[in-house]
Amino acid sequence: MKNSFIFVVCGAREHIDTLHFSLEYLKKYTSNEIWVLTDTSRNEIPVIHDKVVDVRTPEAFNHHQASIFLKTGIHHYFPKGNRYCYLDTDILALSEEVDDVFNEFVSPISFAPDHCTMEQFSAYAVNCDCISLYDTYSNRIEKNLVAIDPLRTSSKPSIIENRKKLVSFYQQNNSIPRKIAVGLRFLFSFNRFSIPQGIYFDKKDKTWKDQTGESFMHHFRWAEISKKSGLKWNHLKGYPALPDGRSLWKLSCNHLKEQIAETFDIAVKNDHFQHWNGGVFLFDDSSHDFLNMWHESTLEIFKNPRWKTRDQGTLIKTVWQFGLQEHPTLNKKWNLIADYHNPFLRWEGNVVHIGAQESYTPALLHVYHHFGDETWDFWNTIPTVN
Repeated sequence: MKNSFIFVVCGAREHIDTLHFSLEYLKKYTSNEIWVLTDTSRNEIPVIHDKVVDVRTPEAFNHHQASIFLKTGIHHYFPKGNRYCYLDTDILALSEEVDDVFNEFVSPISFAPDHCTMEQFSAYAVNCDCISLYDTYSNRIEKNLVAIDPLRTSSKPSIIENRKKLVSFYQQNNSIPRKIAVGLRFLFSFNRFSIPQGIYFDKKDKTWKDQTGESFMHHFRWAEISKKSGLKWNHLKGYPALPDGRSLWKLSCNHLKEQIAETFDIAVKNDHFQHWNGGVFLFDDSSHDFLNMWHESTLEIFKNPRWKTRDQGTLIKTVWQFGLQEHPTLNKKWNLIADYHNPFLRWEGNVVHIGAQESYTPALLHVYHHFGDETWDFWNTIPTVN
């Protein structure tokens, strides 16, 4: 049995540039074949690689649909009898462990978990009004925050870094017992409430400061900000609540679950299902039935205006259709998702921290947005290919 990696790309130069960047990383570490599956007639620039499979995709598809068409139908274009690892073009190989990923395969197919759960992904898969609702209230909150705390818009590095430290502190103490403990310590502190991050709250002038005395945040009350923004503050759980009670801090809805039931008559019985991420997956001959169904379901939603052009919603549907909701997933080190908005995300040597108590040494890093963003500290600290 032969092991091979496969990238899929179609269309815009930026995606092909990303592919070329990622190819250099993978070439450094793998001893296996690397294939690129593409439709060369769509590409703005040539794919520079020695193993390319060129497939003409339906002309009615846009480039995004064409890429998904090839990705979900990937098994149609490569010989049987082998094991394959699909990689999104924004996946970077970071160690010689990458070839060991093939040993992680569990039939009929193996994916890694996503960085969020189904209800948090829902609004990005279907055309509901939830994103615009959240944006509307988030913009109101932001406008009112800036009015009280002008330092919020400062671009000074020290202020930005200190504000990140404060966010990290509150996220690490987000449980009810920890909130109570922090609240009591604040109450019984005198003029200065200090936290381990090396910053403190000056009770006299009601500002957060660092050890140099520089102010980086003015005091405000979330309950007042929420009220000004047309929301209520949930004191018990600590978030501004939308009119229907949902947290503004965490975009979530059940519209994807409902749309899967309506379109495919498949019941997803877990509102908080930890769905799979499509950035990395392993397959072989035993995967073909699953892949056929995923492919067919995805082509069906291309014609349905209630769905966005994504493949993860139909992946969830196919998982439940095949009864694989408890199927083992790959360790996150095989698809470690770098979320630009994650305040915990940082390097420490060759270890990536993604949570207060969660860290990995990634073999495959998934930079799913802000790829190549040199204003992002995390991107600038990704190991380079020598």
